[in-house]
Amino acid sequence: MAETPHPISALDLAVEQAAGGQVDVSAAGLAGGGRRALTYEEALARLDEAEDTLRAIGVGEIDAFVVSDGSSEPRVYTLFTADRPYRRFVENMRDGAATLSPMGVILYANRRLADLLSCPPAELLGSELAAFMSHDVVVDWESLMGPQGHGTTIELDLFDAHGRTIPVLVGVSPMGEDDDRNTCLTFTDLSSQKAQDQEIVRLSQAQADRLSDLQAAQAALTRQATHDALTGLANRDLLVDRIDQALRQGARTGDCAAVLFIDLDRFKQINVTQGHAVGNRVLEEVADRLLATLRDMDTVARLGGDEFAVLAPVVSNHHDAMEMAARLVREVARCRGATGEVLSASIGISISDGGRGSAELMLHEAETAMYRAKSLGGARSASFDRALADEVRARASAQDTLRTALDERRVVPYYQPILNLASGAIAGFEALARLVQVDGSVLAPAAFIAVAEDSGLVLPLGTQVLEQACLQGSLWQEYSRWDNGFAVAVNVSSRQLQPGDFASVVRDILSNTGLAPQRLHLELTETAIMDLHPEILRQLSRIREYGAQIGLDDFGTGYASLTHLRRLPLDFVKVDRSFVQGLGTDAGDERIVGAVIDLVHNLGLRSIAEGVETTKQLDRLRELGCDQAQGYLFAPPAPAEELLLGGYELPSAQR
Repeated sequence: MAETPHPISALDLAVEQAAGGQVDVSAAGLAGGGRRALTYEEALARLDEAEDTLRAIGVGEIDAFVVSDGSSEPRVYTLFTADRPYRRFVENMRDGAATLSPMGVILYANRRLADLLSCPPAELLGSELAAFMSHDVVVDWESLMGPQGHGTTIELDLFDAHGRTIPVLVGVSPMGEDDDRNTCLTFTDLSSQKAQDQEIVRLSQAQADRLSDLQAAQAALTRQATHDALTGLANRDLLVDRIDQALRQGARTGDCAAVLFIDLDRFKQINVTQGHAVGNRVLEEVADRLLATLRDMDTVARLGGDEFAVLAPVVSNHHDAMEMAARLVREVARCRGATGEVLSASIGISISDGGRGSAELMLHEAETAMYRAKSLGGARSASFDRALADEVRARASAQDTLRTALDERRVVPYYQPILNLASGAIAGFEALARLVQVDGSVLAPAAFIAVAEDSGLVLPLGTQVLEQACLQGSLWQEYSRWDNGFAVAVNVSSRQLQPGDFASVVRDILSNTGLAPQRLHLELTETAIMDLHPEILRQLSRIREYGAQIGLDDFGTGYASLTHLRRLPLDFVKVDRSFVQGLGTDAGDERIVGAVIDLVHNLGLRSIAEGVETTKQLDRLRELGCDQAQGYLFAPPAPAEELLLGGYELPSAQR
């Protein structure tokens, strides 16, 4: 197909086409007709076609004509105009483009704008741009030219023919110097960008929410790790950290810091008699009162159970710490149990001058001082001083001595006989622990039992004494001079009933030593069974099932009640020596001893009196119907070998 290099007049072509000339002319892309004469109707149709062609040429829709006379190949005539490249550029822009009159009428719109607004181009021409905008938005396009007349950009929301919102960035600029104040607009579709921005915002918010949740969870875990769950107070770990901080500050400034160790007196009784729920409410009230009494800079902590501690990071002197402790004692005394009983607290104080010591040392000193206050009757405070430090060192030395003696098996049982008062026969022996020192001297229980209880060494001590007593009892159990009910009695500490499984320990020792289970009598102190925990009752019941007997020692001096006597699996009760000593001289003691013996017998239990030292006491016990007795009147505690070698002369029992 040949292309003519020179332009052809569009008007001539249109006229020739309308007149039905011999040359067949058609716009590019439109089929031309054959060479023949035209009727009138066909001429009118050709005229209409010519008008459409002129309009298409005017708006730039036709770029070339194809001319064919039927005798040669068709020829293509290209329309060359000055603005043709720019019109093609505008038509093929990625952005929408339009020309706007001063009245806001669209004079021109490219295909991209038509596609953007889902509206045919012919319908856009002559329409007001405001028809595609919200009624609430009024734009003065001329004012957007700015003082220099260079134009600007703004963001708008347009609405397409279907009512969908199209966010666009509109570029506003003048048409040119020769234009009659028309405005050139470009429209950049921001839908994808807005969607991306919204997604970024959503993701950012989701990330922020997740971060907030993580921070909240971390804060909750941190609080859980550093605070007491019941009272909300600081726990031991947080307290230790703050004490260390106070000591570092004191090392720089020379200030004094004080730690107060607080223990509620007889709090266990509230849990036992009123239940743990009441006990928890009391602990919460105590915590609230401590917080209300102290300064903001002070730290109140719950260490566990009924133990609290206070850090005063700055105190002027020892007197200030004592005054603080006195206030706390008075404040705790304002708390009440469910039945109205008054609470009290024992408080120990440790002072650090200029950062002396460590957190653990201060807590240890304060706790030691607290025990001093408790030993003085409670409801008071005591300070850790030089005398108490000497006592602590002595106790530490005693612990070392006891630990070494246990390792070397120098803790041995001495035996004191228990007699049947009716027959005078030996019913058995009570095994009483003694510590044999390296030089051969012997320490009585008063010298080491308290240390053993405090340090936890009472566990290996109790096991050693039980093993040796059962082994000795297995050698004695066939001795003809003993009563048929002969037994070995061994004391049991409250510590032995708490951890592990004491019942299994008893079973294994009986099996290893060969002692008949019924010949083992275990004696519990009243403090050992003050808390009738189900686990303790379970262990005692198992021991009874093995065949061993269980008794209550020192009855009348502790916290035992009829509830204990009824619920515990007991076989015998021992009347405390403090009441036995008054027999024959103190009517009150006689009434108490008589009442206890009657109570024990009514419960079907055996009565044993301890601490018998005179024949008058012995006679009176017989009159009151006591079953058995022991004491220095018969024999003092002695090693097993002395019992076997010398035997016993028991004249007071031979009646």
